[in-house]
Amino acid sequence: MGKHFGELAFVRGIIYYSLSPHEQKPFAGAFKDGIPNMFARFRQTGWTWLPVFLTGFGIFSCVEAAHKERQKKNPNDYINEVDPNA
Repeated sequence: MGKHFGELAFVRGIIYYSLSPHEQKPFAGAFKDGIPNMFARFRQTGWTWLPVFLTGFGIFSCVEAAHKERQKKNPNDYINEVDPNA
């Protein structure tokens, strides 16, 4: 009846290669090349983002501690209350 979606255009001179996912090695060189490269990149760029990260984490932890402290009830506010069941 007509062309389907994947067959709308015919392009000449282009060769497509594909490799099955079952033929690939997912962790090829991950331990030999990847981990040492990770440490090298951390050494090179860590000084640019690490101070910002530590400052942000410090501010976050202080604010969370202050918020948790302010959520607690003050026992002195309830000294004069009378138990209704007594």
